[in-house]
Amino acid sequence: MQIKSIIPALYNNLLSTKVLNLSAVETKATCQNCLRSRDKRFAYTYKSNLKCCTFHPYLPNFAVGALLSTKEKTVGIEKLESKILSREFALPIGVMAPYDYQLAFLSKNEEDFGNRADLLCPYFSAEQNQCSIWEYRGVVCTSFYCRSDYGQDGQKFWAVMSDFLSYVEMALAEECLVQLDFSPRDLSDQLMYLNKRDFSLSEQTQHQLDEVTDRKLWNGYDSKIEFYQKCFAIVQKLDRNQFKEILGEQGLELESEVVDYGHRR
Repeated sequence: MQIKSIIPALYNNLLSTKVLNLSAVETKATCQNCLRSRDKRFAYTYKSNLKCCTFHPYLPNFAVGALLSTKEKTVGIEKLESKILSREFALPIGVMAPYDYQLAFLSKNEEDFGNRADLLCPYFSAEQNQCSIWEYRGVVCTSFYCRSDYGQDGQKFWAVMSDFLSYVEMALAEECLVQLDFSPRDLSDQLMYLNKRDFSLSEQTQHQLDEVTDRKLWNGYDSKIEFYQKCFAIVQKLDRNQFKEILGEQGLELESEVVDYGHRR
């Protein structure tokens, strides 16, 4: 199994073949047979019906558009549509965890991860005991391994891969906003909603955006679903050369670092 088999297919025309062809084989930690729910050598174990899915991923606008363009509606896609229609922190840059969830996650104890049902990912299918938006799952979900076949070298590789894919996601999401007439200030305002650390009293229980704030953030776009699908179309049309321009020098350095650490394992 190679990296290109575990990331969205639209990346195949964008990432370096040196990255795409890196081995992604990990036999110890798998989503289908959760190691940490049964291996007592860990400091604490996960519940087998929660696993490491007690996390709310950020989904960039183009990934949201890809999911909304899928003909088969999974539990996760239906939940995603519901979040968008109910103003549950669905912004032009992507769909993220509401403030009340962000605060709960930041306030958890270490052993709560993998054990608290109230932190379970909204896109998780309890019936199938697995992710229901797998192809476009978030970067953290793609790159998290509680144990690697390659020990510390493997863990370092996945950490570097996570940094790179996070950079890629944000660069592409921002490119979509630029092409759809959002200003640098608009972009900056939206980024404030991600990775928040300080919450006012009212924000601590906030699960939805108010209509006025939501309308301002959306810059005149009425159909959010169509907007996200436009973002997906923008990314689909990019080629490797355009992608390299979007990434810039820093992004390309991160890409090279991924290849370097991939060969160290």
